[in-house]
Amino acid sequence: MPLYESDAFVLRTYKLGETDHIAVLFTRDFGKLRAVARRSQSLRRHTASYYQPLTLLRVIVFGRPSQALYRMNSVDIVDAMRPLHENFEHLRCGLYVTELIDVVTHDHEPVPELFTLVHQTFAALARTPHTTMLLRLFELRVLMIIGYTPQLISCVRCMADVPSQADAFSPALGGMLCPRCAPAVPHTLHVSRTTLEIMHLAMLHDAAAWPVPEVESAVQHELELILHAYLVARLGRELKSYAFLHM
Repeated sequence: MPLYESDAFVLRTYKLGETDHIAVLFTRDFGKLRAVARRSQSLRRHTASYYQPLTLLRVIVFGRPSQALYRMNSVDIVDAMRPLHENFEHLRCGLYVTELIDVVTHDHEPVPELFTLVHQTFAALARTPHTTMLLRLFELRVLMIIGYTPQLISCVRCMADVPSQADAFSPALGGMLCPRCAPAVPHTLHVSRTTLEIMHLAMLHDAAAWPVPEVESAVQHELELILHAYLVARLGRELKSYAFLHM
């Protein structure tokens, strides 16, 4: 059987029998894979600590192409990312990142741009004091990568240019509404000009090149409401770790 080698993050694990477990891996080169990690007789290899989320691994799995379960051949820790595990705020943010990636990705579909974004976000978590804004930038970039870029320039209902006084965002439709269409669309959210400007800037700049901005708490709250509602509308479900963020 062929071997597949790639950098990977563990999204989650679950038990298989009494001693083995399955690791859901988000790999750079092969997308999301599920690999059986058997208990090793060696005390140094294949221990449970190798398969903790928020750890960058180099894995080799083997199996037939596109099969449901692969076998773990070897695993090495590239970066344990200890700052994320040693700080509760960073830990819960990182777990939210991994769950969101798990939900938006499909098995055997590589998305290297998304893998790079996760790696950049984990690195930024360890050094920025603005973790809330970092998550918002991450959510926005994820939406763009998977093909759900919010429409901010033209009305999502009539496609007319959105005037400067427009302040209604539709999570269900995925963008701004002009003043004429807004009254006809239910469950819209208010969006200020400041929040719109931040979204515009974030969409225009590369995630790694744009520093995480410091913004007022009211704007952060508004941005979170908009992006969270849009994500839930697109995913069709709530993320379990979202409540964990607000403990």
